[in-house]
Amino acid sequence: MPVPRGTGAHPARYWVNWVLAALTIVGAALVMTFAVGAVMSTAACSTVECPDLGPSGVLFGVLYYGAPVIAGLTILASFFTAVRPRGFLVPLAGWALLSIDLLALFVAFRR
Repeated sequence: MPVPRGTGAHPARYWVNWVLAALTIVGAALVMTFAVGAVMSTAACSTVECPDLGPSGVLFGVLYYGAPVIAGLTILASFFTAVRPRGFLVPLAGWALLSIDLLALFVAFRR
């Protein structure tokens, strides 16, 4: 995808924006993999052995399915902001949200 003419976008900034946006898919997959691993680590636990089994089903669903939603919204927003001078902030915000999601999962499943 070439840089659109007449936008004043620097080609390197344009491609960095798209690489960061596309890599949010990989980040979302890693967050989801960590979430599944965290849930599987509690499979042998009972309430007596492990009193804190992690978040409720609804909260876990938000944390689990939120990661691909963040990646999708980041890519969708990048279609509109990639050529802007500060368009790189959209993928950075996506990465920040994925990091917060991972941190929340880590805190919820710590023992």
